[in-house]
Amino acid sequence: MPAVTKTNARKSPKARASASRARRTQPTPRERGSFKSPRQKQARFGKRNQAPEGGLARLRALVSGGRIFATLAGGLVVGALVFGLFAGGHVAALGAAIVAESKSAVAAIGLRVDEVTVEGRNRTAPQEVLAALGVTRGQYIFDLDLAAARARLERLEWVESATVSRHLPDTVHVHLVEREPYAVWQRGGRLSLIDRNGSLITDNDLSRFAHLPLVVGHGAHRKAAMLMSELMDRPALAARVQAAVRVSDRRWNLKLQNGIEVRLPARGISDSLRKLVRMDAKNGVLSRNIRAVDLRVPGRITILIDSESAAQRRAAFTARSGKGGRDA
Repeated sequence: MPAVTKTNARKSPKARASASRARRTQPTPRERGSFKSPRQKQARFGKRNQAPEGGLARLRALVSGGRIFATLAGGLVVGALVFGLFAGGHVAALGAAIVAESKSAVAAIGLRVDEVTVEGRNRTAPQEVLAALGVTRGQYIFDLDLAAARARLERLEWVESATVSRHLPDTVHVHLVEREPYAVWQRGGRLSLIDRNGSLITDNDLSRFAHLPLVVGHGAHRKAAMLMSELMDRPALAARVQAAVRVSDRRWNLKLQNGIEVRLPARGISDSLRKLVRMDAKNGVLSRNIRAVDLRVPGRITILIDSESAAQRRAAFTARSGKGGRDA
């Protein structure tokens, strides 16, 4: 069977004339109103589908329309009103009133100070603790500044450290660590009670602490603990010490109760005290009629006798010498 091929038949002249007349009778886009010029299209885009303008374009629009001046004037008026409220204290007064009312309302439901408990207080007076704490019964409990209260407590003479805490709903708890009296420090005519670290505790009512060691001289409070530690290792000697005198803030002299002075070296105190205790146990040197024991020179002990003993010794020596001469 032969292949079939489709071809485009040419229209007759009569058909072409009829189609042309039909096209001329249809309305044009301009006649239908659907025709838009490029300028009209741009205007339509600007009204409904406007792209974001730059800051400079918006500023120009505001200036050209006069709106910028109205905006600035309005901003200045609002700023002036706000400034007047703050500067005149109206806002602060209103805020303070609101806060005060809020605190009163909260305190009314139980968050107010009703009790103060203190732990670790032995020598500090209760009224001193309350005064330093700075709290009153019925006060809003969160008004208490814990850090400031602790700082005030630690300024009390007997208080070494303090901790302040809230125990809701109505209790403030204070924990104190008080200083332990260690020695009495004398410099010039002034006496002070000190702790082991050499910190001053008080200058008042020191008669209660007459049993404590007495350290004398500038700088003695800083070095007292080291010396006392050496003496406590030798209780028999420590019981005979009346005072420890710091010399030029370099070394110590021990004043014994019987008036003997023990002169210690600047270094090697432990070894010197050991020799002194051993010598006293052997011949009782610290119970004799002497003036001083000098241990300042390493490897040598010097005994200084008083003038009365020296006179007696000279008299005894003279007597023995004279008797020996007559016998001869």
